[in-house]
Amino acid sequence: MQIGWLAGTTATALLREHLPTLKLRFVNVVDLYKLQPASEHPHGSSEREFDALFTTNKPVIFNFHGYPWLIHKLVYRFKNHEKLHVRGYKERGNINTPLELAILNQTDRFTLVIDVIDWVPGLAARAAHRKEQMKNEIIRHLAYAHGHGTDPEEIANWVWPL
Repeated sequence: MQIGWLAGTTATALLREHLPTLKLRFVNVVDLYKLQPASEHPHGSSEREFDALFTTNKPVIFNFHGYPWLIHKLVYRFKNHEKLHVRGYKERGNINTPLELAILNQTDRFTLVIDVIDWVPGLAARAAHRKEQMKNEIIRHLAYAHGHGTDPEEIANWVWPL
């Protein structure tokens, strides 16, 4: 399972805390051209390089700050593209807190954890209580943002756990 940066790092931390036996890989894609074949762009990846990062048979949750369709257009020639689930900008929200905007666009840490639970075979039954917990966190953080106009301290000042 792979997920993509700040919401991805926090989702990864939540998954490691709450589902410690889950095998998880975090990949930070810095150069989007790496997501297309080397034959299409000088920065592109060979099939072997792409498969080494994203596997040929595991679900991939990709969190992107842009439109999700762009990622799908870049990777469609590689194996495993059918197991790629992309979260990205949906043009939802306006003047919101950062987390509230992420929640409205479904690119937040809690939605990504829910996606992992839904997409990893066999995990839904084992982690149903965690999925409910994440839904409750979404409700709690939206209520906080509406009541205070900011994100709570644990969100605004989050650091990677040691």
